[in-house]
Amino acid sequence: MQTDRLTTLDEFGGRRFVIPAEVTGPLRTRRNRVNFILLVVFLALPWIKINGLQAVWLDIPHRHFEIFGQLFMAHDSPLVFLVLALVAVLLALVTAVWGRVWCGWACPQTVFIDGLYRKIEIWVEGDYLERRKAQKAGPSMRRLHKSTLKWLLYFEVSSLIAHSLIAYFTGSARLLEMIEGSPQDNWTYFLIVTSVTAILLFNFGWFREQFCTIMCPYGRFQSVLMDDNSVTVLYDEARGEPRKGTQPEAAKRGDCVSCNRCVEVCPAAIDIRKGVQMECIACTACIDACNAIMKRVNKPRDLIRYQSVMGQGPKLWRPRVMVYMGIFVLMALTLGILFFDHTAYSVTLLRAQDSPYQTLPDGAVLNHLKVHFFNQSQRAEEFSIHLSDDLVAS
Repeated sequence: MQTDRLTTLDEFGGRRFVIPAEVTGPLRTRRNRVNFILLVVFLALPWIKINGLQAVWLDIPHRHFEIFGQLFMAHDSPLVFLVLALVAVLLALVTAVWGRVWCGWACPQTVFIDGLYRKIEIWVEGDYLERRKAQKAGPSMRRLHKSTLKWLLYFEVSSLIAHSLIAYFTGSARLLEMIEGSPQDNWTYFLIVTSVTAILLFNFGWFREQFCTIMCPYGRFQSVLMDDNSVTVLYDEARGEPRKGTQPEAAKRGDCVSCNRCVEVCPAAIDIRKGVQMECIACTACIDACNAIMKRVNKPRDLIRYQSVMGQGPKLWRPRVMVYMGIFVLMALTLGILFFDHTAYSVTLLRAQDSPYQTLPDGAVLNHLKVHFFNQSQRAEEFSIHLSDDLVAS
């Protein structure tokens, strides 16, 4: 008896390796540009200086954070919390309006696999037809040579990503010192970079779409964040059905010609014609593929397109979106106020703990105080303390 199962599993429950077909089109071109920009930003940020500071440096052990030219210390932790909360609310808002656009366009899992690893795979082993043919043919020396070269390149790319990631936490200058030195002098960081490289190599090189389906919690959250008005990649069933091959030749048919091109290009190997599915990351590959087929058979475009279950485009004025938007605006205003109120200097005046005061021989009382200065301007400064006459008299 035929039962539904994950598209990446075979009839025995084993892993079915997905080799998606390459696709071209306007959306694929835009995604390539977005991937390139995101990759450049990720790799460049640790090496860019703004106001003499690293663009992004999160030195957690020393509670030292450099973010776009501003220095933040441990007492600025409320700002860090607000930034993280703001990102979470923004993700919920974007999901409620545009579905899993994050997964298909900006998620590191998608960006690195599509922007780097899959391109290496195509360059070394050929297009999807060659790779599928080699997969069916089984082991061979030619395939072994290509696979070895591919994994060596995977390792180089994974190592580069791992070092760039660590630079966000150790600082780019410190990272260069460790690279030039011996691993024995920095065993902790050496093991961390090696472990991250191994994890990236396993995930981006082999695990791939399994991470999105099995481990990523966002795929489960989407059912809570989305509703029938959320825009996602959908198949127009009313226009496409009944598709070719499902009805007698004389019967009226829809626009779908049953070419299965949408399935061939899907990185998760799902059939978008079955409706919204957890494995779909809204990468739009099926849209470009279907539009190319529709053009070839002289039928209107957008049989598969961005739309909501209600058949509409983005609908902002609804309760769910307004709540997310209200929370986002409130938190953004709070963060803005705290940020603009943030100063490079702060002074804390405390009473001494052991002996808060001392009585002098002439009967005067001498108070013991502690003054803490925080200088976050990254330059040497001179401070002077003056007591008012009223304070001295009291």
